[in-house]
Amino acid sequence: MTHNGRAPYHLTLPHSVAQSGTFFFLLFLFIWPFQGALFLTDNLFDIQGFKPFNLLSAVVLAYLVFDTAPLHATDKIERASIRIFLLYFVTFAIALIRSVPNAPLLHSRFPGIPGSYVDFVLSACIVPTFYTLSFLFILRRMCSFQELEKITTVICLSILLLSISFVALVLMNPSVLLSGHAGGMTDSDRDEMAQLCITYFGSHYNVIGSMFISTVPLLLYRALTRGALWIAPLCLSLLAVLLLESRTTLVAVAASCSLFLILRRRFGILVFGAGAAGVTSLVWRGPTVDALLSVGFGSGSVVSADTLLTGRVDYIWRPLLEEWTSNIGLFLVGAGRYGIGTSQLWNTGTLLEKTVAHNAIIEFFLDCGVILTGVALMFLMAGTVTAWRVGRRLNSDLYWALFASMFGCGISMATGRAIFPTIENMYAFPIIAMMINVARLRYLDAYRSRPKTNQNPEEIVAR
Repeated sequence: MTHNGRAPYHLTLPHSVAQSGTFFFLLFLFIWPFQGALFLTDNLFDIQGFKPFNLLSAVVLAYLVFDTAPLHATDKIERASIRIFLLYFVTFAIALIRSVPNAPLLHSRFPGIPGSYVDFVLSACIVPTFYTLSFLFILRRMCSFQELEKITTVICLSILLLSISFVALVLMNPSVLLSGHAGGMTDSDRDEMAQLCITYFGSHYNVIGSMFISTVPLLLYRALTRGALWIAPLCLSLLAVLLLESRTTLVAVAASCSLFLILRRRFGILVFGAGAAGVTSLVWRGPTVDALLSVGFGSGSVVSADTLLTGRVDYIWRPLLEEWTSNIGLFLVGAGRYGIGTSQLWNTGTLLEKTVAHNAIIEFFLDCGVILTGVALMFLMAGTVTAWRVGRRLNSDLYWALFASMFGCGISMATGRAIFPTIENMYAFPIIAMMINVARLRYLDAYRSRPKTNQNPEEIVAR
């Protein structure tokens, strides 16, 4: 039965096929951190686009389309969620379509983006949409608490494997550990870490950091609710964060974990964790702590917003905002996806030539203009307030862990990430879908526990 008491709308496929679809979806989630690794980036049979990750994504899409009517809602919460998702997806599609004519220009400035129109559509347009499949799959097919716990387990095990792999690689390359301790972290030190991550994981260390931001609160949730078995994975992930040299990751993970402990009133653990972190920083300052303390506090440096944000204010945000606000077309509707790559300030020396704007809201403004940015901000604020209210009513450990994960993602948006789907924010889609389903389950339980009345269960769910 669904959350409104009616039978779900499924196409008539065997039960074993449905179970296979769940297996492939969980495998799809499990390999997310490793999709850029060497063994997953080669095209099978030398066919363009036939990478293992892409093929697995296509299998998940096929199961979603043929085993479940993905856009057929069964209650008001699901209906509203699908409508907002469709609005988001249409906005994303329009921005991508507008960026296709810019493919040669973007390739000349971002070598990682293909120059041909076909390759651009495949890699820059199709692949990011695969991340959004998890939202619909979980929303429509994995609605029970046991299934949500299974998803949490798969994500945590995946991050555990990522933590083990990353820590092992750093220990096998001690120069990465030692380079920053003779006078603070430098750009060359961070470049060495970036090269290490790109070589073995196919992603920048900031991208790997975003994965930890989204998932460490889930590991903390498991450690608190499942006992000692999950303490080691949590400690390994925190060690990986300390070694990563990503300042935003360190701050966001600390803030999200602290929020979760406060919400669950685990003040003793919070104080113990803060004390342990303080002692650790005195005995051994990891590369990330060195990177954090090296910004804006050097000898003779003037502390300012620009120095604290390593040049983002004066050499990325300000020149881009001035350029976009001086052009009425760019100001109103933006330049399409990857709008920063179309800037006229490229190669002038006034703009740091980065592939992203290092601020999710500013990047969305560059892509879509002020009108849609205003709409996006209203949805973000309304969604945050609604999620907070729902969480206070539910009092669920899993829900607050998911909320803390999104809180960390929100903090990281100030210096990176994106609103449109990318590898950096891919975990936001399953996490949001899980939050919605936890709420639907709790309201359904409340309906079942009420005395029999003529009240429609949709009214309970809607409230």
